[in-house]
Amino acid sequence: MKLRSDLQRLISPIAFIVTAWVLKAYVVESPERAAQVTRGLAGPSMWPDMMLWSIIFFGCVWVVQIVVVFFRALNLPVESAGSSYELSSDAQSTPFSIFIGCGVVCILLYGYFIPVIGFALATLLYLIIWCILGGIRKPLLLGSIGLLGTAVLLYLFVKLASMPLDRGQGVIGEFSIALYRMMGIY
Repeated sequence: MKLRSDLQRLISPIAFIVTAWVLKAYVVESPERAAQVTRGLAGPSMWPDMMLWSIIFFGCVWVVQIVVVFFRALNLPVESAGSSYELSSDAQSTPFSIFIGCGVVCILLYGYFIPVIGFALATLLYLIIWCILGGIRKPLLLGSIGLLGTAVLLYLFVKLASMPLDRGQGVIGEFSIALYRMMGIY
């Protein structure tokens, strides 16, 4: 029963690793075309590739962590192994799990809203929400992080990597174009 529970803990990180590995094949429609527009190291597939490799790396770290905890529990006496391992199991159901769940929901909503409200506005809101989830409550600090973070990402992706980011629909699309021109990146 305990072994089955331990094996079930491996499902999530392995699913992340496999999914990221499969998604690597779909980062760009035409790798040849992406290579043509790449200047130096930065290109249209740089950011998605980095993110997918990061998911694979941290998924592997997660698997190793679960395996190490499992083998440490096996080496302890029966009574303390059960209580020690149960303690680490209980630690996973803390408010930190709720924070992770909120983070995943924020990432999914961010991906959904980028085509609707544009990369600039979606990123601004995303950064502010992440800061609020992380415990930052000062409006000046929230605004600074949101605006500076969005500006850096816009320069990185639009100017440096020449990525055609979604500008949004309707008036928001026009606002995004005006913002890009004002920033000198478009």
